[in-house]
Amino acid sequence: MEDDAALPFMCGVEEPARLQYDWGSRVPLGTYIVQQMADRARVSATDVPESLYGRIDPDALEDLFRPLVDGTPRANGEVTFTFAGHYVTVSSDGTIEIESELGRLKRSGGNVLLTGDVPADVFDELSAQFLGEPEYGRTHLFALYGRDTDTARGRLERATADTDHAHILTYEAAVRSATEVRPQNRQNRPSVTPVVGSLDEFETAIVDDIFELQYRQKGFEPGQLRFCFDSLQFLSEEKSASSVEEFVRDVTKTVEDVSGLGQYLFPGAYDSAPVRAVEPLFDGTIELKVGARGPMQRWHLHDTDYTTTWFPL
Repeated sequence: MEDDAALPFMCGVEEPARLQYDWGSRVPLGTYIVQQMADRARVSATDVPESLYGRIDPDALEDLFRPLVDGTPRANGEVTFTFAGHYVTVSSDGTIEIESELGRLKRSGGNVLLTGDVPADVFDELSAQFLGEPEYGRTHLFALYGRDTDTARGRLERATADTDHAHILTYEAAVRSATEVRPQNRQNRPSVTPVVGSLDEFETAIVDDIFELQYRQKGFEPGQLRFCFDSLQFLSEEKSASSVEEFVRDVTKTVEDVSGLGQYLFPGAYDSAPVRAVEPLFDGTIELKVGARGPMQRWHLHDTDYTTTWFPL
């Protein structure tokens, strides 16, 4: 039977939720946090997927920060813990901030693995979503390994992205001389640059392009760079596991250094050995499937150690 909830338990995605708890309230702190999160996620408190006590003792937390019997406030301080895919920070003045790990990745940048045994158009749709809203002036960089440029062009079109700020690097094995593969005219958008040579040379080209784009923009805002690598499946089939790991570590670090948001496509079953081998290298994983209601996704959020329910793409 499919687990196909309409929405995952998630709040504080677009921006962190900020609450003010009254230490004199008769509602216990833990109950207040869970109820507020449920309200914002638009689910019943009984549908919250985890027990708060499994993450922290809210009674001890309340005792830590509650004013003394004579009303004297406790010393300034705060405690942060993770709960059901969220970061929750409680301060001694009663301020509570709740931020989903997904929201933090979208706002601050990170690297996400997209995987599943689904048709190509499902990957295209999700990948286009990750390119971001056009009104925010994103810079897009595609690194294609075993894929043609129409793949990137189609996703840019789906996202109605500004192709003047889109760039494509394609990997060409060193079977032809560099004179046979030339960059396309820069007046054509998006710009396409073939990279002929080894995997190390492809990695260098990606890193150099990221920093060159950052220089042109006079720095990136968090999440401004949207990077797409496609496909890890072909890369894993042709290169050793150690080469793939080194390549992914170096590229993801560079994307993280400029606060970009990177997506890495690996078509194939989530529980397959090749996918599971690279999954720990990413901040999160989106698993895809096609169910009775169409394409579905669920997020495996690594830092908070949480997996969402299945929900529509």
